[in-house]
Amino acid sequence: MKKRSSIALLTALLAIVFAAGISVYSNYIGMQIYQESSNHLLESYAQISKTFTLFVQRNWVVLSQWDSLMKNMQEDADIDSIWSDAQNNKLLWHYSDFYLFNESTQYLTADGRKGSADSINGVFQEMYSKGEPIVSTYTATYGVPKIAFAMPMSRSLTLDGVTYTGIAVSYDTDVVDDLVDGSMYGGQSDCYVVRSNGDIVLELEPQTELCEGMTNLYDLSDHVDWKYGSMDDIRDCIQLGKSGSAQFTCDGVRNYLVAIPTAFSDWSLVGVIQTDEVDGAMLSVQQSTIIALGALCIFAVIIVVLALGMEDQLRLRREEEERLNLEREKMKSDRFLQSMSRIVDRYMVVNLDTGRYRYHELRSSEPLYPTSGQYSEMVEIISKRYVALTETENAKLSRLLTPDYLRSVLRKPDDNLKVEYCSRTENAYMVLTVLSVEWHADGTVAVVMQVVQDIGQKVELENMANTDSLTGLFNERYFSRILNICEAKKLPFVLYYLDLDRFKPVNDTYGHAMGDRLLKEISARLLRCIRSRDYAFRIGGDEFALIVSADMDEEQRSRMAERIQTMLSAPIVIEEKVLSVGVSCGCACYPEDGDASQVRITADSRMYAEKQHHHADDRTEEQS
Repeated sequence: MKKRSSIALLTALLAIVFAAGISVYSNYIGMQIYQESSNHLLESYAQISKTFTLFVQRNWVVLSQWDSLMKNMQEDADIDSIWSDAQNNKLLWHYSDFYLFNESTQYLTADGRKGSADSINGVFQEMYSKGEPIVSTYTATYGVPKIAFAMPMSRSLTLDGVTYTGIAVSYDTDVVDDLVDGSMYGGQSDCYVVRSNGDIVLELEPQTELCEGMTNLYDLSDHVDWKYGSMDDIRDCIQLGKSGSAQFTCDGVRNYLVAIPTAFSDWSLVGVIQTDEVDGAMLSVQQSTIIALGALCIFAVIIVVLALGMEDQLRLRREEEERLNLEREKMKSDRFLQSMSRIVDRYMVVNLDTGRYRYHELRSSEPLYPTSGQYSEMVEIISKRYVALTETENAKLSRLLTPDYLRSVLRKPDDNLKVEYCSRTENAYMVLTVLSVEWHADGTVAVVMQVVQDIGQKVELENMANTDSLTGLFNERYFSRILNICEAKKLPFVLYYLDLDRFKPVNDTYGHAMGDRLLKEISARLLRCIRSRDYAFRIGGDEFALIVSADMDEEQRSRMAERIQTMLSAPIVIEEKVLSVGVSCGCACYPEDGDASQVRITADSRMYAEKQHHHADDRTEEQS
């Protein structure tokens, strides 16, 4: 009896310890998942905030242009031409109405409607009270919510006896939804623009209808239970112009709540997303792990009890358990590889010491690369096919994938390297994640795994900002889009591929901050080389491209190339330091040199040939 009591007590104690351990583990993993998913959501909504800012700024530019046209109008008849242009651009802008108005709420639209509008009166009066351009919202007389951009006119305009002093353009909010963020997370998310006092200004993506009928975000706290963070935390972030996140449960459904500041004072972007759409897979893995741990705990208790009761049976049971554990581990490994194949397209295991690799293709029946060989040869193949999408220094795949660079980045077991890159000749985008697998005794990494995911089909280009954050030029994604549009519309153009010479010594000598400033000055000069209807892009690092919308002959193309090289090669003075870089330029034209893809390949090839020529000249000068 005493022995049975001891066994029962020991069993109870072990059960309590295991339950407590699983609870601690579950809470810890839950917090890690929340932090990782919150960071991902903040990055996604920060991108939406940038896109929204670009949309607003574009409207100010458009309104300023129309105001300038009306200011320089020579006679009243010219207004018909201006209205005609506004109407012709309505489909392109997706706007609802284009207005002239005055303080008496009298208005005149581009399509000839006029009168007095009480519904938009608040917008007009807000602009006149502030005396500056504003963005505001109102509800049309037929019940449709709208957003309006209004600004005072630089010169009043009198038409048919009515004097107008303001100009405005308005959009249906559902049109703004499509222009700014489209649809995220399969419709299981909401996106709002709110003021610091919590008032909801815009509903950019009212899909889940979690806040249906709610006019102030802070009222949400009355209907939910908070798991991580609180509405006070979100309120502080909105009022202080900071980013933040929280998680709550409403009607049995868990949701993330993230807040991102915008470029406009008193406005913040708020997203509400169901957790299953963000970290459902990770939660499933967590639950499976907890179940497996619980099973192991039960088995451990049984083993301990059997050890106290029957030593011989314990030995047999242990042998059986070892066999079962091996089978379970094999099954878990097989499930892991099957699950991995759903989200990973290919991966490569690299031994940094021996310089050998093994490549695995999970999606395609035919591997894209040799399945094994020298890692340096693989890096060379990848560098020729793809270009890294970087926003600062001259970082290229040939440098980012070297063993020395990987060792410098992967210093701790939980370190990783993520590189987004794209094809030089195709509209294909991938993200590469490098993880450490094996380590030496001195702490340096020995073996890494490089995992590749295709993000070209998972992310709509329309939902991403089209400009390079460092230089302000269009980025590589928009570059591919413009090429496709020109080809679809059969519009002739000339493509110039540019790569800076002697840029790396600037970074090595003065640091990346100086290199970034140099790239900004180069970008500014590029813009002075083209017209308003042409395009300038930063492809990545120190690579640029120009699309000149014209059918130019060979002499005109040569003069343009000389102008570009002369402009970019002129000395640049930054912080009293005189910097001098050259530029290698290659051009091709559509449709003379083939389709858009072939034009891109030809221009890149000609640029590379000129760069080789410049390198040869530099070596000759050094020898002389």
